[in-house]
Amino acid sequence: MRTSVLMMAAAIGLMSLEVVPMTIDPAVSAARAQAPADAAPASPDPLIDLLLERLNTADAVIAAKWVGARGQYPAIDDPIREQQVYDSMSRAGAALGLPEDWVRQVFAGQIEANKMVQRGLLARWRLDPGSAPRTSPDLGAVRPIIDRVNAQILRQLAQRRAELRGPNCAEQLSTGVFGVFAGGRSDALHQAALVRAAASVCG
Repeated sequence: MRTSVLMMAAAIGLMSLEVVPMTIDPAVSAARAQAPADAAPASPDPLIDLLLERLNTADAVIAAKWVGARGQYPAIDDPIREQQVYDSMSRAGAALGLPEDWVRQVFAGQIEANKMVQRGLLARWRLDPGSAPRTSPDLGAVRPIIDRVNAQILRQLAQRRAELRGPNCAEQLSTGVFGVFAGGRSDALHQAALVRAAASVCG
């Protein structure tokens, strides 16, 4: 199975590496989301770096949702916004000659990976309310990051189309995933979500 190498990477990484505590302070979450791509050592794969950069915006997004819900359970799904992403990325991908079904698959994976982080943080905050954020980060600063990274992911798909739609895609991407694990750039929750995000890229 194409994703088996990535799943193995996740299993080995989670078992063998020290886990970095989850980011729960909204100020830190926003800083993580807004940090430039070169703020941390790069993985061997620029596409994996982009997937991780996009994934790290989930902390700020769920912190804002949590604070805005005022004690209620915030909604994770946003079908209208998700459809906007699919439609805009499909149009942009078509301009680059990318198949629509592949583009939608890739960005469905990014959205679902983002939701994995959001659900994981919500579960922690419900079990430990004292760790939950009390102030909301500025999502106005986060959305442009997502838009920029989305466009850069599309360019990677176009530049590496043959590789990413080839039989060795998962094996090749696993090198970048291992690079993230070994670099201590994410915790267990974000590592698992990164595997989900990376697995969706292989066409």
